[in-house]
Amino acid sequence: MELLNDMEALGQQIRKARKRRGLLQSDVAALLSIRRQVISELERGVYRGSLRRAGEVLRVLGLRFSLEPVRFPTLDELSDE
Repeated sequence: MELLNDMEALGQQIRKARKRRGLLQSDVAALLSIRRQVISELERGVYRGSLRRAGEVLRVLGLRFSLEPVRFPTLDELSDE
């Protein structure tokens, strides 16, 4: 599984999945009864809407969100550097 660190990387994955399925942004938007601009914003990494809506787009494209805990260094580890 590829780890995504930012919205731009997420957008690139959304665009790849859409193109793999031979869909236009307008096709995805029509399937979900949303504006094409939402798809465009997601793909450009500038989307600021709801996670629910983003999740619906992912689902249509055969993708999903996955959360993974991030380990931060302890204060002791930081002081050793």
